[in-house]
Amino acid sequence: MYEQCFEQLDDEDKERLKPIHAPVSGFGGEIMHPRGVISFPVTLSNGVRSRTEEVEFLVPPATSKHDIILGREAIGHFNAHPSTAHGAVGVPTPTGVAIIHVNRHCFATESSKPSKIPKQAQRTEPEKWVLNKKFPDQTVTIGPAISEIVRTFLKQLLSKNIDVFSWQPADMSGVPRSITEHKLRVSPMFTLIVQKQRKMGPEQTKAMNEQVQDLLQAGIIRLIQYQTWVANPVIVPKSNGTWRICVDFKDLNKACPKDCYPFPKIDHKVDAVAPFKFKCFLDAYKGYR
Repeated sequence: MYEQCFEQLDDEDKERLKPIHAPVSGFGGEIMHPRGVISFPVTLSNGVRSRTEEVEFLVPPATSKHDIILGREAIGHFNAHPSTAHGAVGVPTPTGVAIIHVNRHCFATESSKPSKIPKQAQRTEPEKWVLNKKFPDQTVTIGPAISEIVRTFLKQLLSKNIDVFSWQPADMSGVPRSITEHKLRVSPMFTLIVQKQRKMGPEQTKAMNEQVQDLLQAGIIRLIQYQTWVANPVIVPKSNGTWRICVDFKDLNKACPKDCYPFPKIDHKVDAVAPFKFKCFLDAYKGYR
């Protein structure tokens, strides 16, 4: 819902507005902080079949030629199936599927002008926040669109649960095998392969020895004398100037059965997170493959 609709709300409806601290992006890319969230019953009908659902609407400080816009969450709530090619949307109803066709006389609207936000609330760059002062190089990146209230609660939440993060290899040990354990289902039809040793430069060798010692001391890996498979390490430079240890497991991968389950479709993943106001990306401290 938009600004002109907000002005038309009576006092009782304005009192029904629930506060929200999650910002939204406008059509022009501007960041807006909604006035609140309000619920209304919405009916979708083709004149014969209809369906009514309670839908939540954001009330942003902006103007538009449209009264309301139904987003992904509302469309998913109705279980509707829009088709751009046919200019229609199918909505399941108790008496069958209602096919609602687009109004061919509709017109496109221009992007609304960016709303004026107080200077003290504006942020143009992500904040690099140090959660653990013992490891200042490992930071948490907080987006500039996050409001100051949510930013404060987020920092409090992370500080309260600082023990769930691994800051060094020693923090990653101690997971019971009863919780998680991985075994390779190597086919006995394949011949064991021992790769020839590859030479590495002195800088790569030093970086590999240091990381291997860290893993040995943490108890993540152990030394064995007689290997059945041997795969060479591959040292890959990272963007921050350090080195990442990878292992050439292509021979071992060929001896393992293929995973017959495909990756989930990206559309399903996007729809699954549509109801959530925030998203978080976790970057692994170390990666080995």
